[in-house]
Amino acid sequence: MTPVPLFLIVLVALVALEHVRRRRARLPKGTRWLPGPPGLPFIGRVWDIPRQHSYKKFKAWSDQYGPIYQMNIFGEHHVWLASDKIAKDLLVTRSGVYSDRPMIKNLEDNVNTFADVWRRQRRFVHQTMAKSTSMKHLNLPYIEAKKYLAELMDSPSDYQYLMEKYTGRVISRLAFGDVRHYAEVTTNSHALLGAISPAANLSNIIPQLRLLPMWLSPWKKSERARHDREREFFVRMYTLAKSDYDNGTLKESYMSQFFEGKEKSGADDIEGAYIIGMIGLAGILTTASAFMTYILAICLHPEWQEKVQKELDEVCGDRMPEPSDSPKLPVLRAVIKEIIRWRPVTPSSIPHETVEDDIYDGYFIPKGSQVHPNQWAITRETSVYPDPETFNPQRWLDPSFPSYQEPLTQYPSIKNFTTFGYGRRICMGMDLVEDELLVGIGGMAWACNIRKKRDENGREIPVSATDYSSLLISRPKQMDFDLTPRDTKRGQLVKFNYAKALETAEIIRDSSY
Repeated sequence: MTPVPLFLIVLVALVALEHVRRRRARLPKGTRWLPGPPGLPFIGRVWDIPRQHSYKKFKAWSDQYGPIYQMNIFGEHHVWLASDKIAKDLLVTRSGVYSDRPMIKNLEDNVNTFADVWRRQRRFVHQTMAKSTSMKHLNLPYIEAKKYLAELMDSPSDYQYLMEKYTGRVISRLAFGDVRHYAEVTTNSHALLGAISPAANLSNIIPQLRLLPMWLSPWKKSERARHDREREFFVRMYTLAKSDYDNGTLKESYMSQFFEGKEKSGADDIEGAYIIGMIGLAGILTTASAFMTYILAICLHPEWQEKVQKELDEVCGDRMPEPSDSPKLPVLRAVIKEIIRWRPVTPSSIPHETVEDDIYDGYFIPKGSQVHPNQWAITRETSVYPDPETFNPQRWLDPSFPSYQEPLTQYPSIKNFTTFGYGRRICMGMDLVEDELLVGIGGMAWACNIRKKRDENGREIPVSATDYSSLLISRPKQMDFDLTPRDTKRGQLVKFNYAKALETAEIIRDSSY
């Protein structure tokens, strides 16, 4: 092993001592630092943070140190929140202080986003999603569900691909007015997920690695290539849509809304390409993850499939569920909400960053702190969710549970749930996600029976409730299960619905323009 140069040891020691000195010097009078796990100066407690499922370790520390605690990681100040109340106190009530995002070290062209540009972009996205909601998302979640169900029943072993294909087709049509690009949107979405996930890139954990020159950094090389591919895709989508818009052939979409309001928005062409492009990338993997968790949950708890099917039979009869059925489907909505509580889509959450110093309950939170509303911990607050590790949709339907809300025509609802974030950084696509999950999961329950696979001796093959990926967007790993039509009539109806949608051009073939 090559010995570490003495000057490097001295340099690290001096940096660490300076970090401690500054930390002590800036504590305002009458305040105190948050509790947290002790660690070495500058590097903190990094040896105890697992690369896989680190959110579970952060939850364990919140059990030990309280619902808000701090930790230093390679010279950066991190604060973890394990309480929905505290998250709302800070990230919603004080959103002006907590609405920045920390720079993701592995991304190129990172800039501080809490500025006029970000506000302008957010205003446009808010207006776009509000209009999409008012237009019921062009009914695309329901229309595309017909194709999804037909393909799923033909090839259930391809369920992960088909779930991404469903969400990809919906967002491709909504964002670009063109279904052909769903595969490229999905590919770029996976690439971005790898770029921003701490478990995928060491440079996202150790910020100092960004100082390495390109020729010494495999992370920078990989990110440069990904960034160039993404930019080329966004610009190409923008150029195609602009040509269709100028010719009067662009379909109603987020792109068409951008062109109609471009002068008023103040955004240029590249900014517009990125705004719409990023909406597209954000709208695929998260929703598909919830679909996959539904398969797992129903294999483990088949009694809830029966309850949802009974409700669907009473409300929908011989037709697929539609978004307008939602007020009459509280059991289905309870299953959907419990899915994203039991296995949060982004369990470690995406952090906020403070733009100025703050004091909360006597604790000092300095400017530049990365604040993590740990979804895994928040969705396991025992005072709100008794027996939190158990998949139990009844907690949303029974008045004896703290999470119960009325009226059941409106609740349970996934809107504004912790899964979508907090404050000015909350996801603005909640209405679309709600529609996709209602008709997609509802459609599966209406048409199919899902159960554990059996071996040649008829014994059920066990499935793991905890075998999940460790990237920022978490999903259950590929599993075997049996999926069959509930009866011959429903199987025929699924095929008929798909064929009719093709005939009437509701469903657009992948190869069509």
